[in-house]
Amino acid sequence: MKRIAILLVLVATSGFAGEVQSVAGVIKAPLHWKAKEWKRFGEGVALVAAVAAVDKPVIDAVQRNRTHFSDQFARRITPLGGHDAVLASIALFGTGFVLHDDRLRGAGRDSLEAEVVAAMLVTPALKRAFGRSRPFLDEGTYHFEPARGNSDAHESFPSGHATNAFAAATAIAGHYDNWIVPTIVYSIAAGVSISRVNDNVHFPSDVVAGALIGRAVGKGMLARHHIAIVPQKNGFLLIYRRAGE
Repeated sequence: MKRIAILLVLVATSGFAGEVQSVAGVIKAPLHWKAKEWKRFGEGVALVAAVAAVDKPVIDAVQRNRTHFSDQFARRITPLGGHDAVLASIALFGTGFVLHDDRLRGAGRDSLEAEVVAAMLVTPALKRAFGRSRPFLDEGTYHFEPARGNSDAHESFPSGHATNAFAAATAIAGHYDNWIVPTIVYSIAAGVSISRVNDNVHFPSDVVAGALIGRAVGKGMLARHHIAIVPQKNGFLLIYRRAGE
């Protein structure tokens, strides 16, 4: 159902071919990375490795301090990193389309496309490649069974919810020059990530990796659409151009 909804929205976009080009461009971006991009990638890997080194004590501490409130919070916010995030992107796009609001429409389009690339293409492939056991299985902090098939219990790394939440948050925040919208969307994304550790379905390094992937893809999508914030006397003007223009 999620895939059908996303396809319908993309088809409804007047420049569907251009959107497909943007998605493909983000996927192929690593093929054109230069030293600067590879340095950032290395920094991200180092951060994930550093967090992985303390996965066990951190998740043990979270589980010891788990409460009814934290469980209820996780139950309510987790969908915002999954199905509800997609619906929010569709709502932004649809509202912007009806109101002829380029900012809303662009935020919805970019967040939706970022979710497609990050959470439906990149992360699922990595999950199957690493085959990390989820913490609730109690098979060890660093138990990996690569290419184990479609066993959800062995698809802990990276977190799909964290990936999706940060992909959407980054894409939406990139369309706003104030602090309010970025604070809201990044707070939601952080809440989703923390909740996955609270629910004992992901290690801390899983959600950190997912957050970095989501943010990178979101930034890439914004760059593909050439969004520029230009200072004006009475505020800021956002300029949009499609990739290749």
